[in-house]
Amino acid sequence: MFYDKRYQKIVEDIVSDVNFNTMKKVYHHRDSVYEHSLRVSYLSYKLAKKLHLDYVSVARGGLLHDFFLYDWRKEGKLRRKKFFEKHGFTHAAISLRNAEKHFKLNDKERDIILKHMFPLNITPPRTAESWLVMLVDKYVAAKDYLV
Repeated sequence: MFYDKRYQKIVEDIVSDVNFNTMKKVYHHRDSVYEHSLRVSYLSYKLAKKLHLDYVSVARGGLLHDFFLYDWRKEGKLRRKKFFEKHGFTHAAISLRNAEKHFKLNDKERDIILKHMFPLNITPPRTAESWLVMLVDKYVAAKDYLV
């Protein structure tokens, strides 16, 4: 996939981060969490530009939305947890904590990361940018499973 120069500049600190790059080794949908996150981020960025939204926050928040840093399918203790403690319900908050630990985030980026699992996580997105990334994530995940 071709990423335009403006997008590359916006996300260069994230894609060059050692912790973020560990996601290349974590399988997710059809390939790595890293690749999935890039697809969500870049498509969201392109749509945000067309919709005159904050495409910088969308690109960064979209890239960090699954920054959970573990293989949820192999972590045995995660499988044995109660229903509401499972990955789908918890990884957005874990991703936000990791992102805040490694990067400076604005409020929109925080909301994008934390709310991307709506309606599984019941608090809805509060910005148009968050809604966009949440919907693009669902689209990309569905497309990943169908290919």
